[in-house]
Amino acid sequence: MTAISITLLAFIVACLLQLANANPCKLLTDQSELDSCYMREALNFALLENPRLPFGALIVDHTTNDISCYGVNSDRKDALLHGESAAFLNCTELYPSPTGNDARDPGLDYSKHTLYTTGEPCPMCSAQSFYRGITRVVWGTSIPDINKSGSYQLYIRANDVLASAKAGGGGPYSKIPKIEGGILKDECDRAFWCSFTSFRSTNYYKWMSELGEDEYIKNRNERFNCTASS
Repeated sequence: MTAISITLLAFIVACLLQLANANPCKLLTDQSELDSCYMREALNFALLENPRLPFGALIVDHTTNDISCYGVNSDRKDALLHGESAAFLNCTELYPSPTGNDARDPGLDYSKHTLYTTGEPCPMCSAQSFYRGITRVVWGTSIPDINKSGSYQLYIRANDVLASAKAGGGGPYSKIPKIEGGILKDECDRAFWCSFTSFRSTNYYKWMSELGEDEYIKNRNERFNCTASS
């Protein structure tokens, strides 16, 4: 091998390493591996930026495998800034409409994007994914599990929100995001269970007992060591 080819190979390897470090999921090709990798990225971001409410989100261009923007629950700044809302807002600010018409001519082609979020989107965030034109939504843990961990929730599932979409005049509307849930569920479950310890009040234990969920609490406490590092 010539000195030039060795130098070129070293340059290519360096570029690939730099690319992988910037986006650890960039070089993956298997969809299940991609989903797990991006969910872990969203969860790590959430635990770093807001471990009190670990709702983290990524918006990823699945045609290029690039992360377009991040988001994390920012309720102390704005109660409506759920992780998904923050990610959408960040994308709007990072990629403004070139014509000043975000509704008709956004700066990103959202039909090429996937939303990754550590918690199943609430009705507000599910609606945002619909209005943004996201193609796919991937979540970690479910609304019922988030609620049973101690957080109040609107008990309306993302699938039900998106299934309610209608075209003008009440006709069928086909451009709704495909949803896949339960990605990296155990890791997301642990994050919410451990983060929501202070939410589990006396009333929480009373209501869970009345619902016959004592075993759920026991199972979570046995499975998740909240004193260990995440």
